[in-house]
Amino acid sequence: MTTKPSLKRNAIINFTGSVAPVIVSLVTVPMYLAHIGEARYGVLAIVWMLQGYFGYFDLGLAAATSNRIAQLADSTPAERESVLWTALALNAGFGLLGGVALYGLGHLLFAQFHFTPQLNAEVLAVLPWIACSVPLSTIAGVFSGALIGREQFAALNAVQFAGVLIFQVVPLLVAIAFKPDLQYVIGAAIAGGAFALLLKVVIVFRVFPLRFAAGPTRRWIKPLFSYGAWVTVTNLASPLLETADRLLIGSVLGPQAVSWYQVPFNLAIRVRILPGVISTTLFPRLSSLDSQSASALASRALRGLAAAMTPLIVFGIFLMQPFLTLWTGPVFASNATSIGEAILVGVWFNALAYIPYSHLQAIGRPDLVARFHALEILPFVGCLWWALHSAGLVGAALVWSGRMAIDMLLLFWAARFGAQLARHLVTPGLLVIAAFVVTLLVPWQTVAYFAAWAGLVGASLLWVLRVEPAVRARAAATMSTALSYRWRRS
Repeated sequence: MTTKPSLKRNAIINFTGSVAPVIVSLVTVPMYLAHIGEARYGVLAIVWMLQGYFGYFDLGLAAATSNRIAQLADSTPAERESVLWTALALNAGFGLLGGVALYGLGHLLFAQFHFTPQLNAEVLAVLPWIACSVPLSTIAGVFSGALIGREQFAALNAVQFAGVLIFQVVPLLVAIAFKPDLQYVIGAAIAGGAFALLLKVVIVFRVFPLRFAAGPTRRWIKPLFSYGAWVTVTNLASPLLETADRLLIGSVLGPQAVSWYQVPFNLAIRVRILPGVISTTLFPRLSSLDSQSASALASRALRGLAAAMTPLIVFGIFLMQPFLTLWTGPVFASNATSIGEAILVGVWFNALAYIPYSHLQAIGRPDLVARFHALEILPFVGCLWWALHSAGLVGAALVWSGRMAIDMLLLFWAARFGAQLARHLVTPGLLVIAAFVVTLLVPWQTVAYFAAWAGLVGASLLWVLRVEPAVRARAAATMSTALSYRWRRS
């Protein structure tokens, strides 16, 4: 039987690999805003959202590859290779179809966002490149799924960080060295993405490893599609659910409003690194366990995640105003702060939903996740439309967060985590909501603001100490060591 690496080691590797791209983004976003302007940055965000949506033409095969390869951990290398080559052949074909679809629909789609004639011309000039990025994305997804299924997280994170670095820095250098024309910026980004895919292929050959022991076979098509079909529904619904707010903002309020929303949104969702790391780490392990063991592991992970996320989100809600002011300037921050604070509330709910989401997909029930997401689309879009016209950007952010809360409750119910676990999360949920309400009502840079900041962060830490014996024991040991050291010094 294959010896699997510890979950703690995998989590640390995944966390390190997830934080590094955030640092790159924190450095490059202000530089993008300075060199290409807010309007072009908003257009760029819309382009990547559309490209990402068409990238889900992989029909769930990347996730199916991870799940199937994890289940074959103790099988022969030839069986695992056969799964990989089968998924790769299918995804290459679907990626080409997606690229053709994006190229054919590109003019119509971009016409919905009221770009200026100059910006529209810049985007359409590079539309063939944007279309070519779709098969690159679907192929890269299969290779990533293979590495996840084999729990080769160190290799995966190393090559993905290199890809992010290339994707973020090369277009910026092109904009600085030549001119801030989206034709050059987008072209440089996609060329960098192609080079990153080549690096991933090399890594997979070395660490998967690939030895051409078997090729694609019909045997795996049905199990891959039976799993991937429901993941496909999720993959088609999720990008729309995730990006509908910005797409509608671009249509109703224009690209500059997208920048005001996109920057704090991107900043707030970076907090999802932690649940993303945990769910990614757990997925192959949950896939290889029986249902009862998988449920127990998921429940333990959820309690620990709530303990980590609650103080972090409460602190972040209060930090949003000073950070955005320092990072983007007071004028931009005045338009963006409340949006980021509202999004952080939803991020807390969304973070906890990662665990039942991963659990359901790992135990072979991606259909439940897909049904929920499909049912959420129309009510969510309708509420967004109403909120944008009645409450503006902050209203859209609140609707996004409300959907995250509903989605979490549905996934909890489907995963059968039980009422006791749900009651466990009531107190931290109220603390997060209270933090947001305070930032709306209490002016920034006042004594009351800082007092509420300290009080609510302290209350969330006390909750963690009360409900998590391991954290309480570690805190007591740390305090005892500190007091002992001070006593010896005196």
